Amino acid sequence: MVTVGLAIDSMEILRLGIDGQLSVDPSDVETASLDFGLLTRGQPLAVLHPVSAQDISQVVKAVYGSNQVMTVSARGHGHSINGQAQTTNGVVIQMSGWKGGNKPPRPRVWAEERYVDVWGGELWIDVLKSTLEYGLAPKSWTDYLYLSVGGTLSNAGISGQAFNHGPQISNVYELDVVT
Repeated sequence: MVTVGLAIDSMEILRLGIDGQLSVDPSDVETASLDFGLLTRGQPLAVLHPVSAQDISQVVKAVYGSNQVMTVSARGHGHSINGQAQTTNGVVIQMSGWKGGNKPPRPRVWAEERYVDVWGGELWIDVLKSTLEYGLAPKSWTDYLYLSVGGTLSNAGISGQAFNHGPQISNVYELDVVT
């Protein structure tokens, strides 16, 4: 997700009825304010721990339809650099983690059809472990398996297998995209 300038009343966003959690906890805000290498720093107002695309859509719509200028940014496991996954005076959508009892679905393998459904914040190592239980593996995955699926797909997913199977994005059947 690209960080975009949007608008909302900062207290209004905390009252949204979402299944995930919108956190203003100082430790969540601190974690979301750092990038890989600690080169830049943003200061979000809140961190969304979504459990569905609907949670993300609801927050983006609320931010877009308001009068106060804020930004929204997606963050996986914090490997982005130069503030790509940060926002100042906005909401960071923490794709890799959740709080409370609700969680995004785990990878679901469809062995007969030879594909797997995964959440964008899922680590490639967990996708690989889930598929190996069925004797399957992704055709193309990142060379470092502790990156998120959404993060690598947002950059096409160039890897050591790309010469033979194409980049990761070429092996995707379907995406749910929230704009």
